[in-house]
Amino acid sequence: MRSCLFSDWPGDFARSYFCNPFQAHLYSPADERADVSMFDLVVQILTILAPAAILACIGVAWALSGNEYPIQFITNLITNVGMPALLFHTLTNSPVELASLGIMFLASLLVQIIAVAGAIVLLKNAGKDWHLCVALVMGNTGNLGLPICYFAFGDVGLAYGMAYFSVQCVLMFSIGEAILSGSSSVLPALKSPILHSLWLAALVNYLGFEMPGFLSDTTKLLGQFVIPIMLITLGVSLANLKVNNLSSTLKWSLIRTALALATAYFVVILLGLEGVAKGVVILETVMPVAVFNFLLAVRHNRDSVEISGLILVTHLSAIFYLPILLALLLA
Repeated sequence: MRSCLFSDWPGDFARSYFCNPFQAHLYSPADERADVSMFDLVVQILTILAPAAILACIGVAWALSGNEYPIQFITNLITNVGMPALLFHTLTNSPVELASLGIMFLASLLVQIIAVAGAIVLLKNAGKDWHLCVALVMGNTGNLGLPICYFAFGDVGLAYGMAYFSVQCVLMFSIGEAILSGSSSVLPALKSPILHSLWLAALVNYLGFEMPGFLSDTTKLLGQFVIPIMLITLGVSLANLKVNNLSSTLKWSLIRTALALATAYFVVILLGLEGVAKGVVILETVMPVAVFNFLLAVRHNRDSVEISGLILVTHLSAIFYLPILLALLLA
């Protein structure tokens, strides 16, 4: 059996992709795992999660040792340089057809809309600040979701994950930030380098333009630092978070995960997604609460203490539910 991390993903994709992009039936991991024992599957899942966990632990150790870590600088560097480069390089060199990436853009958009509506209803019924719906919806699809999608599904999974993440990222730093601040301005989204990397990549794909070697190599080099640094930053951030009112935090963490699962499966069924596309939508949707929510809450004077608790608890609980979910998706 070949490991999914080292399989010939472009070739597998080309041999198994159906013409209807809305079917999005890609190579299924189950195709090569029919005769695999549960022990082998557990070992493979742990192998998938191990690199992300090790890098996050490096961040935790760095923070606990008292060393300085400029989170704000690194966040700006990733958002304005590294992530746009990674998005552009991944999407312009993706083995996935543009039409299939389009269905992933749509899936991500539907997830955000449906989940936000559900979160607002739940928060209002509980008498809480409905603006916190952003934290209940915006998961850690970048520094945790992308590595897991890549380690689980290879280049195809990364391409789909980037498409999903890019929609959420643009929404988070435009509409999401507007909700938290009480503003209706869309200027942050229009100025976002991430947004410009998306339409440029789409234009390059549509025109069939072959990127000059030096430019492709440059964007690849810039993008390569993003995932390791994001995972280390995640560890640093988690090491500095605290949980207050544990019972309430546990309750809302469970509600948030249940809402994410229900929304993901609804969208997957609605769009008829299968294979890797289905796996990526479900995985990305159930990722724990993004650390960026804490930074935005602090910036706009929302309940940052409760959000920090949600971030910490959902990341700890992900250690247990992600292996189970991966086992189901990879079986």
